[in-house]
Amino acid sequence: MLNAWHLPVAPFVKQNKDNLVITLWLAGENQPERVTLRAEVDNEETTLKMHKQRSQPQPGVTAWRANIDLRSGQPRRRYSFKLLWNNRQLWFTPQGFSRFPPARLEQFAVDYPEAGPQWVNDQVFYQIFPDRFARSETRTAGQDKVYYHHAAGHDIILKEWDEPLTAQAGGSTFYGGDLDGISEKLPYLKKLGVTALYLNPVFKAPSVHKYDTADYRHVDPQFGGDDALLRLRKNTQKEGMRLILDGVFNHSGDSHAWFDRHNQVDGRGVP
Repeated sequence: MLNAWHLPVAPFVKQNKDNLVITLWLAGENQPERVTLRAEVDNEETTLKMHKQRSQPQPGVTAWRANIDLRSGQPRRRYSFKLLWNNRQLWFTPQGFSRFPPARLEQFAVDYPEAGPQWVNDQVFYQIFPDRFARSETRTAGQDKVYYHHAAGHDIILKEWDEPLTAQAGGSTFYGGDLDGISEKLPYLKKLGVTALYLNPVFKAPSVHKYDTADYRHVDPQFGGDDALLRLRKNTQKEGMRLILDGVFNHSGDSHAWFDRHNQVDGRGVP
């Protein structure tokens, strides 16, 4: 049985000056005699010869390698692998092996040069689900206000911090973690070696996970509101930490004014 490994990340994809070095790993019986890389060079589809490497990345694993010139073409590089024997051929894509050449959007894809900020590569990230990380010592009664959660069909559930979580009403169960609680824990996170925080959504939404945004303009009051986010940003800056928010802009919750399924905004609702 023949096995193949490739993902559009290191160590399978690396940049070497003006070249993108693409590597495919193969293991098992009946390995191909030749491997080619189908790529788009200078915005035109072409086939590049892959070279079999003498050294093995792992015992029993053979590496094949080819270079894509980065000096031309679109930033998004699409490619796939063609394995050749004397009497047959196979294609290898993210979907696995196939006897037929893949469609353009079925190929591997990687963006070079990357458009993102370079500082990201050197960070030690810590992802935080705000409700479950830390409850601040300054939390107010207003942050624990009970309301009706339309999607769940009942009021939200407030639990004590040490109370066990049950399988029921997971999206409506709150433990009271907030942004000021995160601020209070920054020295602890810094001691762990954390240099950047990635927060799950914090903007106003009825669920505990906040992926059902109701208002993109304000931080949810349960997390401390807008001022708590400003305090957290100020405190992370003091600690030399980066702060990234999970921005959910490809969809909103049904309580957002765009939908207002439950007639919460102006009493009319949106069909």
